[in-house]
Amino acid sequence: MNAIRGVPAVFRFEWKRTLTVPRMAWWVLLTMFPPVLLGMIRLSVGPLPQNNSEITAVVVFILCPGVVCMMGVFLWATPAISSELEGRSWVYLAVRPHGALAVLAGKYLVAVGWTLPAGLIAATLSVLIMYPDDLWHILWVETLLVVLSCVSYAAVFTLIGVLFPKRTMAIGVFYALLFEVILAMIPAVVNILTIQFRLRCLGVRWMNWDEQFSDDDPNAGPFQSYFGDETAWWHLGILLAMTAAMLIAAAAILRWREFTTSAETDA
Repeated sequence: MNAIRGVPAVFRFEWKRTLTVPRMAWWVLLTMFPPVLLGMIRLSVGPLPQNNSEITAVVVFILCPGVVCMMGVFLWATPAISSELEGRSWVYLAVRPHGALAVLAGKYLVAVGWTLPAGLIAATLSVLIMYPDDLWHILWVETLLVVLSCVSYAAVFTLIGVLFPKRTMAIGVFYALLFEVILAMIPAVVNILTIQFRLRCLGVRWMNWDEQFSDDDPNAGPFQSYFGDETAWWHLGILLAMTAAMLIAAAAILRWREFTTSAETDA
């Protein structure tokens, strides 16, 4: 209960730290990157085909849940612990009852709360710029994927920040490129361990693209090898379970691990 009581205080404190000109400039840049990019493409290529729902859904998925959300929570969740160690405030947090857990939870919520509006605004503007036939359906699907992306990726980078506090940003970049970009695109067993795979499968099922293939369709095999044949509820449950497991693991490691501050290292 003490840890829970400390979370709102940490959240308020960290949220006020985000309201600076440089950080707000990064937020605006991150938010406007997809719609500006798509707007420039629209101006250069001219009118899009009338049936552009699939193109819109794929492009917005890559740019918003894939880039904006992952990049946003990476910037905030990954250095959650290393910033306290470098700032030499960790010793004060460690001696307070459940102080470290409150900081972990508070910074996780700030990472999600800071990135979620950026992802939602970017996805909405991007869909409106592309203006597909199935506009409201695509907008609803992309909104759900943005929320799930922020929550899940924030848990991944929070765990990375706890496991590797000394090289947290480098490890975070390595994870994002290797697992969420390269391995997630390989139709093998290893890609089921990535968040990108679960989000991609949810997007396909919520867009009803899986209904285009029957069991005797020759394209059904490659489709299932890349997107699986499980239901949307299955992928949603696995994604939420992965998120909860990573947060619990981060809290457990933080509770029992002894961290070395920069002051102790210099000494």
